[in-house]
Amino acid sequence: MKKLAVLTASLVAVFGFLGLATSTQASAATKTTTVATNSPSLKVNSVYSTSTKITGKATKGVSIIVRNAKNKTIATSTASKKTGAYTVKLSSKLKAGTKIYVYARNTTTKHYFYRIITVQSPKTTTTKTTTTSSKTSSKTTTTKSTTSSKTTSKAASFKVSTPTGTWQTKTYKGWAMKFDFSQKTGLNEYVTYGKKTAHPVKNATYSVDAKTPTFWKVNVKAKNGDKSTFYMRFTAKNKFVLVNSKNQRVKLSVGKAPASYYIFTLQK
Repeated sequence: MKKLAVLTASLVAVFGFLGLATSTQASAATKTTTVATNSPSLKVNSVYSTSTKITGKATKGVSIIVRNAKNKTIATSTASKKTGAYTVKLSSKLKAGTKIYVYARNTTTKHYFYRIITVQSPKTTTTKTTTTSSKTSSKTTTTKSTTSSKTTSKAASFKVSTPTGTWQTKTYKGWAMKFDFSQKTGLNEYVTYGKKTAHPVKNATYSVDAKTPTFWKVNVKAKNGDKSTFYMRFTAKNKFVLVNSKNQRVKLSVGKAPASYYIFTLQK
């Protein structure tokens, strides 16, 4: 049986460089992020159908613009010149499930950065009740009743709003990988084997489509126009693993290196 191998198409170049072979297999509030080189930074807090305002943090002094799916501006504000915090007041409440576009725009350089936010329904809890049970004998009848409540939540205990930062794997039999996500320089990918290092993706534009708060699809566009897609699942606020489009962990196999479930850790 052939080994399952999943890796971004952008890594194909580096393994060719090292003389090795690989293959690629590539998609809550739901948040989609589009990043371009030298764009402003922008963080948007969760938006609910009951929200009367949108809050977050961005590059100090930039304009904040909120648009609906028809590209109509519905609210504006300006990030604080001291802290970057902003508050955008909404003239009316938004419908759950609709998408809004939140822009951070530098009025001097004209560069901008935006996030696509899906409006959530108000948070709710789920209650599970165990019904009563009865046991009867010929002489006496004993009835036992128990009722228990259990509250469950599908949400992760941690929150990740952006992949920005440098993510490094541990060395496994000589192999290591590093992804660097930056709102200023875009996506840079590095692969090392022993003393050899390759830099197949340099300053690429990328977009992040959060399928769930912890399962993200990443689309990459290199400077030469080549496009690729890969998927990540956050297992902690500072860790993620590569998965397939069905959010299933897969082993990475590179040439003669053993297949393994590589874990990327955010570097401090």
